[in-house]
Amino acid sequence: MKRLLRIAIALAGLASWGICAAAASPMRVVSLNLCVDDILVELLPHERIVALTHYSRDPYRSTIYEVAQHLPITYETAEEVVALQPDLVFAGRHSAIATRNALRRVGIPFEMFEVPLTVAQSLAQIRRIAALLGREPQGEALIQRIEKALQAAKPAPGTPVLTAGVYQPGGLTAGPKTITGELMLVVGMQNVADRYGIGSYSPLPLEQLISSPPQVLLVGETTSGAPMREERIVRHRALRALQPQMKLEPFPARLLYCAGPTMIQSLGALVAARDDAQRTLGSGALR
Repeated sequence: MKRLLRIAIALAGLASWGICAAAASPMRVVSLNLCVDDILVELLPHERIVALTHYSRDPYRSTIYEVAQHLPITYETAEEVVALQPDLVFAGRHSAIATRNALRRVGIPFEMFEVPLTVAQSLAQIRRIAALLGREPQGEALIQRIEKALQAAKPAPGTPVLTAGVYQPGGLTAGPKTITGELMLVVGMQNVADRYGIGSYSPLPLEQLISSPPQVLLVGETTSGAPMREERIVRHRALRALQPQMKLEPFPARLLYCAGPTMIQSLGALVAARDDAQRTLGSGALR
């Protein structure tokens, strides 16, 4: 009851301007969706972002963690969000259900966004977000940057295809039916997750990996200090023993979580891994 009362009091502050706000481009935007955070930072003047997710400041999850240090955040509680008096909230299926229900009850508009499964879906999502914000030109400019990065990442004709796999803390890998898998194809990498029967995101047993290793292993970061047990697998001596037959290349987990402008960074990391592996392995090792 007290919680609902606090929400009602906060809602009273919306009444004087809520109708006007609904008719114009949203000026006070809140994100409860990590994968929308980085798009908002690209499309909106930062003064119109009244809160991002708290995950946006996590360097292991977010590609905008440095920018996010200077922007407000919430922990997704209904009290926090309503008190901010937003005129549009971006949410996802991982957003707190209780908060979404509260927003619905008090009449604060919110839009749901799923994690895109393909590059095309991601570009369509950018267009939808830009339209909701009244920032269509900025949305198209971002899409052009992504498309330019996709084109630039393609290997030169005749470049040998490298076998490659993603290996993150906990043994997580990304299969060919993911955006990461699609980007690997763009840069000229054959995703070996398919040979292990993995199509999307799934743990890959170490024994299975070393029994049929790829030429390039895209390994995730570990936390500073003593890494947790599930993180240590990416530093396992069995993986190091496979060098130089298998080249270990950095690919932070934050590049896996979202698409949008993150794809530009992902492509950069994949191209760097490809080029370094080709120099190190040499033409004789490429198959």
